[in-house]
Amino acid sequence: MRELDPIAFTVELGKLYEQSKTTGTVAVTIKRMTHARLKKVLQIKKNLPKGGSHVMENEGPTVEYPCLIRAAYKQTKISTTVSVDEFSKFQAAYSTIIRAYMDTLKKKERVKKAKKLKT
Repeated sequence: MRELDPIAFTVELGKLYEQSKTTGTVAVTIKRMTHARLKKVLQIKKNLPKGGSHVMENEGPTVEYPCLIRAAYKQTKISTTVSVDEFSKFQAAYSTIIRAYMDTLKKKERVKKAKKLKT
């Protein structure tokens, strides 16, 4: 899995959606980084994502956590970590990408069910 910065992530996500126009699906997950996940990242990567050091120092109900965002298409997997400060900017870019590739969605075929007769 490739770790990218938020801007590069949105660019790569657009490329994944472009590839999925013919076949396949793109799965995107968004998770909140908890204190335990940040400890695990610190052990593995030896550095914290932006906004992670503030969370590690201050633990409580008022702490705002960064988000981990992942996308997968076939064998390609990408991820990014977005801090609270950058999240509104990332969300605007992400919504632009989603709107641009929404035309590839297929309309669901609905089957009309026969109404039950009351006896």
